[in-house]
Amino acid sequence: MCLAGPIRQRSFTFGISMALFTAALFAESYALAETPLPVVSVMTVEISDTSPNSEFIGRVEAKNAVDIRARVDGFLDERLFNEGQLVTEGQDLFAIERTTLEIALAAAQARLGGATATLLDAEGRLQRNQRLRQTDAVAQATLDEVTAARDTARASVLLAETDVKQAELNLGYASIKAPITGRIGRANFSIGSLIGPSSTPLARVVQIDPIRIVFSVSDRAILQLRAGAIDASTEELSKRFIPRLRLTSGDEYPEPGMIEFVGNEFDPRTGTLPVWAQFPNPRSILVPGQFLTVVVRTAAASQRPIVPVNAVEQDRDGRFVLVVDDADKVAVRRIRVGTQIGQTWAVDDGLKGGERLIVDGMTNARPGTLVRPIPSDAWSGAAAQSKSGASLKP
Repeated sequence: MCLAGPIRQRSFTFGISMALFTAALFAESYALAETPLPVVSVMTVEISDTSPNSEFIGRVEAKNAVDIRARVDGFLDERLFNEGQLVTEGQDLFAIERTTLEIALAAAQARLGGATATLLDAEGRLQRNQRLRQTDAVAQATLDEVTAARDTARASVLLAETDVKQAELNLGYASIKAPITGRIGRANFSIGSLIGPSSTPLARVVQIDPIRIVFSVSDRAILQLRAGAIDASTEELSKRFIPRLRLTSGDEYPEPGMIEFVGNEFDPRTGTLPVWAQFPNPRSILVPGQFLTVVVRTAAASQRPIVPVNAVEQDRDGRFVLVVDDADKVAVRRIRVGTQIGQTWAVDDGLKGGERLIVDGMTNARPGTLVRPIPSDAWSGAAAQSKSGASLKP
């Protein structure tokens, strides 16, 4: 019996089946190779200070501001500064004409000389009469008169000495100096003006470094600031809480401040308590009268990972986020969040910082699948390409 024919037929059929199977596998592999990877937007998880803070509206004011006034009458002879410049303590600012004051000093010195001569004569007469009285050559009444004349002459000398000191002082007042270091404003009098103690201020000097910020705190905020610091002194509060400033431009002022003192009573109209803080101001960025935001936070920083609120999902097992590992594979990370800071969560557990967090395109990401991560700042362009059907193959 011949079996070659059926065997050949079965071999031919098997060969065709294997060829079809191989072609199907090749077609499937080719299709997989041509399928673009899902695109997701990712950002790097950053570590940030998540210490609780409070914000208040603050006003800049000078620690010291002095009106410059004339202390003697006279004509303004010189102005020795440029308006708006920084001046130092003891620097000459104005000069009053000195001639009249010098004449007054010379007259006072002359009166002192005359009073001194009179005193010397009176003392000499007293000594002579005292010797004569010992021999009863003069009466006691005469000695008493001479003694009184000596005492009067001595008083005249003291009065003349006082006049000289006052004249010297007035002459010194002809040179008007800066009482503090600060920035001087506009001069209110021109050269040649008659000025004196009754005149309005000549100019104003404002201390700008350091400078003071005053802000009002509600009773509730005071309780929060003093939480864990019951009966804390001002020194302890200044160590526990660090005030910082945010300018109207939105930039943070580079120098931290310190709480100087806290008011001793609430304003019954507003229910707030004033707080004064001191800040260094070496570049004169802060100007008295300026308004800005005071941010008060604890001195001990709490560094934790932060993630956007919209990147956090929740199921019956709790909150989680999706991350992309080094192989561009999606993974689930269970997290425990703390406080919400604006539009971010502070993460207490589950992230360490540096992970690539999926923040958009999460519907395209399934745990365990490969994705194509795009930085969040380039996400809009990549998403537009994906919607338009453009190739996103790596």
